[in-house]
Amino acid sequence: MIIGNINQLAMAMLPTPLLQLLQREECSHQHLLSQQAGKFDIIENDVFYLISSPTTAPENCLKSEFHDQFIDIQILLCGQEVIATSAAITSPHSYQETKPDLIFIDQDEITNRILLGTGDFAIFYPGEVHRPTCQVNTSKKIKKAVFKVSKTWLANQ
Repeated sequence: MIIGNINQLAMAMLPTPLLQLLQREECSHQHLLSQQAGKFDIIENDVFYLISSPTTAPENCLKSEFHDQFIDIQILLCGQEVIATSAAITSPHSYQETKPDLIFIDQDEITNRILLGTGDFAIFYPGEVHRPTCQVNTSKKIKKAVFKVSKTWLANQ
């Protein structure tokens, strides 16, 4: 897991391909903030992002998730959210996918919480469990971008 701020990318010490990706004009905070909800391809089948405006909820009302094939880069475009995390999964193939590359976990032990503000991001590698969109004090609407980066693409860069 890596955390940082989209406006201070150099401080996050990202792997070069991820840094170059997030430095693209189309990935800037201003550009992402202006996007409507939807899916946007950058490199077909390997790198894309989703823009959404969910409402945060109490942590105990949400499920934890992890991915096997894609890295998740969750960027908060406006608002505040907590992302709860727990230990990485050591046997990811023993779980059933809910959707392609999305595995929910019902009973996991939350060990850490990350508070994200406007422009902050958290990067979760395959097998790293996370529970996004947890509320801070009360439920509020937020806007976020979630980049999906194929681990195979990243390994080949």
